[in-house]
Amino acid sequence: MGFNPISSEKRAKITRIVYHLLAWIALWCVARYYSIPALTKDNHHVILLGATAVFLQSISVFYLLGYVVFPRFLYTRKIFPLIISLVIIFLLVHITNYHVFRHLASITNGSEQYPMYITKLWNFFQARSAWTSCFTDFDIAYTDYAWSLYYITPLLAIKVMRDIINSRTKNMQLEMERLQLEKANLNLQTQSLQLQKNNLNLELSFLKSQINPHFLFNTLNAIYTKTVDVDEQAADLVLKLSDLMRYSLYESSKENVVLSREISYIENYLDLERARFSDKVTIEYQLKGNAGEYLIAPLLLVSFVENAFKHGTAKSKYTSYVKLSIVLDNNTLYFKIKNNIPSHTRQSRPRANDERVGGFGLSNTSKRLQLLYPDRHKLSVQQTESEFSVDLEIELDPANVVHYFNS
Repeated sequence: MGFNPISSEKRAKITRIVYHLLAWIALWCVARYYSIPALTKDNHHVILLGATAVFLQSISVFYLLGYVVFPRFLYTRKIFPLIISLVIIFLLVHITNYHVFRHLASITNGSEQYPMYITKLWNFFQARSAWTSCFTDFDIAYTDYAWSLYYITPLLAIKVMRDIINSRTKNMQLEMERLQLEKANLNLQTQSLQLQKNNLNLELSFLKSQINPHFLFNTLNAIYTKTVDVDEQAADLVLKLSDLMRYSLYESSKENVVLSREISYIENYLDLERARFSDKVTIEYQLKGNAGEYLIAPLLLVSFVENAFKHGTAKSKYTSYVKLSIVLDNNTLYFKIKNNIPSHTRQSRPRANDERVGGFGLSNTSKRLQLLYPDRHKLSVQQTESEFSVDLEIELDPANVVHYFNS
């Protein structure tokens, strides 16, 4: 059985309760066995009832002032409600004392001829029985204070001082937290400025790097011009290669592209692979649906096509195949691609369920799908002894053609 340590807040609460109990036990002992017996010098019943009255009044006034009146009015500097509350409490103390002394006078050992302390107090209160006498008569007011409020005055002073210290400590902590938040905000602003600076440097580097792509495209155009009359097929391949590079360089930085641009890239890639492997590969490709009506993240589907040729046709010594199907149904894209696995690269043992299927590129593409299309895609990658297949479903956003070409 584990040990559950007591939290600091609960420990402080328990300590506070223990201190209160000890304080009230001490007050009872002082009132019952010292103050009231020495003051009244009366019988046991007078001493017990007098001590009980003082004890109960002290507890009631302490918690009423210390935990209700002072927090609501004194600490918040609401002077008028504070004065009204103090007047009402002092009046209740006076009325309570009036009835306490009347009862104690009926059981005291003193008499009119031989008056004792309680008899004198009762005669004193009875002679000035007006309910306002606690405010207009100093002797009555002093008697009420000395009998009911004298013992709790130091306790209330300690309570008020502790509340003030705790309040100032809390304010200091809040101020420190505020300063820490301001410091954190300044750090974030500094980091933001640094990121802006880095972005400007990247943009500058990107603008500088445009020289090389332009040079390459101009060179490819020159090759296309020189070969178009000599070998039309070779010139067409140069043109497709130029389109591939232009899409990779300029479209890949966008958040979304029209699906038809992505599919055009794939079609050009398939044509280059046909020319590269000639009769060595059989490529089956079909497209159904209007690809111009939807948007997709750039270079998302291409990695599956590249993977099929890289791990299938490129490693095969014999005739291989790649089968690609792209179907659009409403806003859902169904992408399926299969390729055979060359016999000399097949694994000698079955692949474990938890072993990763596909290469590093497919892993990155899967992560992109999770980030870009959470809860909007289904990806299934399977590998048998002789075939590798990918099935992908994506819910696409409709294309805003005007926004796309203006962006």
